[in-house]
Amino acid sequence: MDNQVLLRFEEFYPVLRQNLKRKRFLHSLGVMHFATALAARHGEDLADAAAAGLLHDCGRLETMEELGLEIHRRGLAVPPEDHEFQKVWHALVSADIAAVDFGITDERILRAIRVHPTGDAHMSRLDMIVFLADYTEPTRRFEGIKELRILAERDLPAAFRRALEVKTQYITAQGRTLHPRSRRALAAYAGPPLEVLLSSPPETRHGASPA
Repeated sequence: MDNQVLLRFEEFYPVLRQNLKRKRFLHSLGVMHFATALAARHGEDLADAAAAGLLHDCGRLETMEELGLEIHRRGLAVPPEDHEFQKVWHALVSADIAAVDFGITDERILRAIRVHPTGDAHMSRLDMIVFLADYTEPTRRFEGIKELRILAERDLPAAFRRALEVKTQYITAQGRTLHPRSRRALAAYAGPPLEVLLSSPPETRHGASPA
C-alpha cells in the first residue's frame, strides 16, 4: 500500500465521523480493528486490511433515494446482477469514495470493499478478511458468532463459507433472494460442517488461504 495513503489515515477519521451515523462509524472502526487482527494472523498486509475495513461502508447513506442520487452524481454504473439488490449498492459507492475522495489506488483494497456484502467465487485473502471482519466485528451479536470468530482466526476459507451459510439462512428465512455472487461463493467454497472444522486439528483441515 502507498505509504502516503497510510500517513493520511488520520485524515479519514474526521471525514467519516462527520458523514456516518455514530453506530455506523463505530462499526467501521470495529471492522478496521478486526480486519487488522485477522491480517496479522493470516499474513496479509495490515495497512491494506485497515484501509479496506475502515472505508468499507463509507458510502452507506441513510436512504436508498440518497444512495441512488449519489450513484448518479458519481456517474457509476450499477452491474446488471446488482439491479435487484439495492442493499449492496453502498459497496459500489464506498469503493468509488475510497478511490476518488480518499486516494486509494490499490485495486485489491477497492475490490475487497466492493464484494464485502456478498462475497464471490474467487476471493483473495484480503477479500475474505474484510467480509469476515464486517460480519463478526465486536459490535455484532448473533448466535454462533464466537465460534465463527474462532474459526476466522484458524481457517479463512472455512470461516468465509460458514458466514455465507449463516447469512443465507437469514436471507431465505425473510423470503428474500440470494445474490448471484453469494450463490457463486457458496458453490466455490463448499466444505464440511462447522462442528467438524472446530474439532479437527489444523493439519487435517482445508485451511490454505488464497493469495
